[in-house]
Amino acid sequence: MKIIKWLLLFGLVLSGCTSTPAEPEDTSLNVLCPSGAPTLAFLSSYEEITANGKFDVVDGSDLLVSELSKADSEYDVIVAPINVGAQLLAKGATTYRLDSVLTWGNLYVVGTEGALSGEGTIDLFGEGAVPQKIYETVGLETSLTPTYLSSGQLVQADLLSGQVQAGLLAEPLVTATIQKAQSQGLTLTVLADLQELYSEKTGTTGGYPQAAIFVKEGTDISSLTEKINDFTSNGYPDAQTYLETIGTDTLGLPAAGVVVQSMERQNVRYVKASEVTDQISAFLELFNITFEDSFLNA
Repeated sequence: MKIIKWLLLFGLVLSGCTSTPAEPEDTSLNVLCPSGAPTLAFLSSYEEITANGKFDVVDGSDLLVSELSKADSEYDVIVAPINVGAQLLAKGATTYRLDSVLTWGNLYVVGTEGALSGEGTIDLFGEGAVPQKIYETVGLETSLTPTYLSSGQLVQADLLSGQVQAGLLAEPLVTATIQKAQSQGLTLTVLADLQELYSEKTGTTGGYPQAAIFVKEGTDISSLTEKINDFTSNGYPDAQTYLETIGTDTLGLPAAGVVVQSMERQNVRYVKASEVTDQISAFLELFNITFEDSFLNA
């Protein structure tokens, strides 16, 4: 009888150990990201994101501001210019929080050799936005008179037609422009790296914080950011394969070969925002925004 009772008890213990495991948590994420350089941070995680959620790419900042301002936005993660998101945080106009920085500037002056000491104009773009703030902050040594155009593509057109000898461009348009010029028998080169000049001027390192991840409060994105960090800190492994699989048009990028060639100058690098608050604060001061620790994702 004792043996039977023992066997029954042992059976109950075994049945408890082999109970049905709990369902895994839903890890789907909806991501909104501006086209171009910021999308590169997500190359290795794009397939995983889109398997259960979505990854939407947009031009301009209007939709980014609109979604950041919503209390019920469908997006768990919104990538936006750090000054745009911080401005909303300063006004108490968003419930999203600053999690991390993804890009550290990709602005370069491109032109013919010796152009900066010549006469005439230098084409710029981004009036009233980051490009103008950075250009004015670094105090580029040149005798050229600045003229603002409405887009980098117009700057590119002027450079390729010879209407100007120097212009401000962002990667990957820098590389694309230099390559296109070569095919036309024109030699263009990078005359100034505005990220280096900014660091020299401000006493910081690594450029300036530009595109950042803003996360909906209560959303755990540790798995995503770990993957982004691994990809961006290890030389962007298999970048060309990812680009060809996803499609550069989907991400608002030029040909995969151009993108890969320009990766280093695009300065895509994951850094937790809490680790670079001094750099963030200094950059936001250019926009008259006072950084607060409350902006950060806990």
